[in-house]
Amino acid sequence: MKRVHLILTGLSATIILLSLNRLTTATLGHLQPFEFLRWLDFNAMLPIPLLSVILYYLLKREITTETSPFLKTGLYAFYMVLLITGIYLFGAGSGTHEFANYLHARFCDTQVLNETLCNIVIYNDDSFSHYVYYAGFILMNVALMLIEYSMPRKNPAKRKDLWLIVPNALFIALGIFANLAFEEIGIDLWVFGSVMVLSLILLAKRQWKFGALPVTFYFALSYTVGVVGTLLWKLK
Repeated sequence: MKRVHLILTGLSATIILLSLNRLTTATLGHLQPFEFLRWLDFNAMLPIPLLSVILYYLLKREITTETSPFLKTGLYAFYMVLLITGIYLFGAGSGTHEFANYLHARFCDTQVLNETLCNIVIYNDDSFSHYVYYAGFILMNVALMLIEYSMPRKNPAKRKDLWLIVPNALFIALGIFANLAFEEIGIDLWVFGSVMVLSLILLAKRQWKFGALPVTFYFALSYTVGVVGTLLWKLK
């Protein structure tokens, strides 16, 4: 569990890095040549998503047992396809969003050089890239939960380890809330809600033995707090 805690702390750190990247003025400088991107867009397109994907891979290694016969099944191969698909969509969504966001902010907020072109840029920035990004993010989480459910820990995580998971889960919940609570309710909230339901179903099928599925517990807490918090905010 020490490595699991370290990986989850790394995922929380990516949320902090994304926030600092967005909220500070230090990343507003342009890259050369031609000022093709800001450091803000570059960081959110390449190093931060790459770090996230590497951490997800390391987390997958922690929940698989090399001697398990499940690794040789077609179902495990399907779960890995889900994970790889999620990683691709997560990267594609990040790239599409950041590039479109830069063009949107630079050319379509203060001036409209071409209405048709700006409509395309804004749609990619505010809609299409979000769907691709969220689809990838969700598939990565779903794949890890299904893999862990199929290979629960033989030595369950102790209660203190579960308590140590809580702060990291709340960081992710805050990220979900920040991305959903201040936007119009769309398909993203329903998709996040469905992942929350899946995580709770998997835990229920294991009779709420959180120690056997600590990563699923992490996602269940993250999504439940993030989605329920968003709904309460919308209903206030």
